[in-house]
Formats: sequence, structure tokens, C-alpha cells
Amino acid sequence: MKIQIRSWKDWDGSWQEFIPLWNQNLAESFPITELLFERNLVANEWVNEEASFVALENSRVVGFLVSKRDTEQGGCWISAILVDKEFRGLGIGSGMLREFEQQMSGADVLVGMDPYHLFPGIPSERTETIRFFQSQGYQVEGSAYDLRTSISDYAGKYPLQEGYSVRRLREGEQSTLLSLIQANFSQRWYDDTLAFLRKDRRVDGTVGLFKEDALIGFAHVHTFNDGYIGPSIFWKELLKEKYGGLGPIGVAKEYQGKGLGTSYFEQIVLLLQKEGVEDMVVDWTILLNYYGKFGFQPWKQYTHASKKQ
Repeated sequence: MKIQIRSWKDWDGSWQEFIPLWNQNLAESFPITELLFERNLVANEWVNEEASFVALENSRVVGFLVSKRDTEQGGCWISAILVDKEFRGLGIGSGMLREFEQQMSGADVLVGMDPYHLFPGIPSERTETIRFFQSQGYQVEGSAYDLRTSISDYAGKYPLQEGYSVRRLREGEQSTLLSLIQANFSQRWYDDTLAFLRKDRRVDGTVGLFKEDALIGFAHVHTFNDGYIGPSIFWKELLKEKYGGLGPIGVAKEYQGKGLGTSYFEQIVLLLQKEGVEDMVVDWTILLNYYGKFGFQPWKQYTHASKKQ
């Protein structure tokens, strides 16, 4: 058996060949569509085709590695690495990883957590993948979670203070949203929101917290009604028919510590409930006790991995 490893740049095949391989190996936990795969792992400016690889047995795809890079800061990410279960233990994964590290020599590497990410780390259920990265010298520590609950029967218990209101944003409020995020939150949240708005995400996919007429909080929400596959509903095929999700969420710095966040989050839950959502996810968080107050429990867990080269 002869396995060839080629960079995407030098391969004349099509990324669509990765979809059946993915779903044959991962569909029980992470079923993927062509639309999501293309948007997050192919057709965005972060993907590094020179340092992404495909493993071939003759012309058959038996593995692939997708990487992204930050051309300004110099870091890079492994967005996905997969070897067909029939071909594991043959050095294919380590071969692709070695090619990647040689191509990105000197750059710090994160596994997951990339722009247009699919995973905020290695899915913790993939214990063989965690052991693989440990064996390759990666530091494996820390966790993040996707949380899930049914909100059909949720009843409010944290009333919003007088003078504040919660509603979906309206057309024309894009610049206000971006200004809020830029002034109060991470560059990552700003970049992600800007990318949403420039492409196929409408501004009413964000629910705002207002003090009088001033926007002081934001939360991106995604539901079965809106047609956009956001991070909290990437794995919607595993959810009930009337699904929804949230993330990220934040309140402006000067309004933090006043109990507004709890009331704000609850108002979003009640809003989505009113819109028909029954099954809800909060993605990429470590705040288990906080969201546990609303009935959310761990659904998926991810383990962080990194390497300084």
C-alpha cells in the first residue's frame, strides 16, 4: 500500500471528496454539510492551501488536514485533521502533521479555535486524537463546552431592570453594533461579526440589550427560522426540529457587575421560546455554573491543544 501526501495547492482533486470521508467517520457526533464545510474550511481568506494536505491511496482520499494562518500576527491553526478509520496506525496523520509543521516552521500552532472554526479544541470524546497530539509534542490542557437544554417550559425568574429592553437589531444598526464590540470586546468577536455582516448574515441575527435607546449589549443567535448555520447550531442535525443557539454574548464594560447579564440572557431565552425554539445550545463556554442556572448542561466538550515551534 502506497500513500501519497500532497498539499492542496498541488492536488487536482476537489474538496467535495472530503465530505463522505468526514461523515463516514464523524457523522454520529459531528455530521457536516457541504455548505458548512465549504464556508468554514475552504472558501474563506484564512485557509492556507500551501500548508493544508490530502492523503491519497492511489486517487482515493483517505485523510486530510486543513490549516489556517494569521498573516499579520504569524500564528496558525489546525482546523481539522482526519484519517479514515480503515487507514489509521499507518503514520498518515503524523505524516500530514509533519508536512504542515515544516511548512509553518517557527509559527505557534493552535488546534481549533480558528477564525471560521468548527471546533474550539479537540472533541474530548476523540481520545485517540488527543493522544495523537500529545505524542507529537503538543501541550494539551484546558476545556471548553457546548451546553444544551430544552427551553419549551422555561419560566422567567430574573426580571429586567426598569429602563432596559431587549430586542433583535434592525437594518441600519450595523455600525452601532460594530462600535459596541470594538470598544468593549475582543478583536476576534469584532472580526467574526464583521465577517457575518459582510456575507450572508443579517443584523437581526443579533439580539441587543438597550438602555433607553443606547445599545449596551449584544448576542448572536441562530435558529431553525433564519437559514444561517452559526457556531451554536453547527451540529443541528443532532438537535430537535425547532432548534436554536446563542454565542457569543456580552454587556458593555461600564454596565458589567450590575446583574444585567443574567436578566439579558434570560430575556433572549424567552424571546427564542416565543419564536418557537424548543432545543437550545450555548456554544464555546467554560461557564457551566452560570448557564446551569437556566438548565443548560454539557453537551459537547473540547480539549485545547497547542505547540510552540
